[in-house]
Amino acid sequence: MASSGLPVALLIIYLTLSLPIIYIAIKHGLRHGAIISWFFLFAFCTLRIVSSAIELHDAQSSSAALVASIGLSPLLAAACGIHVPPRRAYLIPKSRRPFDTPYMIFFHLLVTTAIALVAAGASKLSDTSLPSDRMRRSQGLVKGGMVMLLLGWISLAMVTLVTGIATVQHSSTRASTKIADNSGGKKLLIAVAFSIPFLGIRVMERLVYFFTENPDLNPVTGSLGLRVGLEVVEELIVTSSFIFAGIVTRNIGTTTAVDQF
Repeated sequence: MASSGLPVALLIIYLTLSLPIIYIAIKHGLRHGAIISWFFLFAFCTLRIVSSAIELHDAQSSSAALVASIGLSPLLAAACGIHVPPRRAYLIPKSRRPFDTPYMIFFHLLVTTAIALVAAGASKLSDTSLPSDRMRRSQGLVKGGMVMLLLGWISLAMVTLVTGIATVQHSSTRASTKIADNSGGKKLLIAVAFSIPFLGIRVMERLVYFFTENPDLNPVTGSLGLRVGLEVVEELIVTSSFIFAGIVTRNIGTTTAVDQF
């Protein structure tokens, strides 16, 4: 595929993927804050649509690179949002999850701050007229934001692992007071667990780019092979797995009892 064809393909793909996300958000509804996770996933697709459209207009645009750089944050937020509500409502008794709400607040504050730092720093990196001290400050903001995203990914991976172990133990001991099927919550958890390695690749790729400033890793003008192999494929796998899990669990609110104890 020619490099000029990539933004066209991504534009079409993410426009198409946006439609089932709207359907999933409507089906999952407001119960347990599920709609927030699908909002973040829709925001990620929107950012990919915008960056592809900008790139089509100007293949060297720094704005496209900026939008592409901050797009990873809502994808991480979507993963957290898809993971925690099923854990809280369908998988683990209330008595064994006292830190869910504080963790949600911590994670989203972490990701929001990371978005702000990366956006503030990256928006100035393309300005060659900046004094060297301001350029270093902008680089520091971007690097700080990326480190925060890395910490967010590590925390999400750990919480997902702990949730998986707790779910297995909880199912085997039948400690829950609910008797309805919780397979919907497990499917959402599996989708998040499946996405964790691919999200890790994306976070590490961005981290390496901003710390080394390797032009081959530029999200717009870099190597096409690296871009497809380290960015496009991972993001499509994660997005598709979330959408698939959302569709197969579209009736989770009506088929699964909620454990309030």
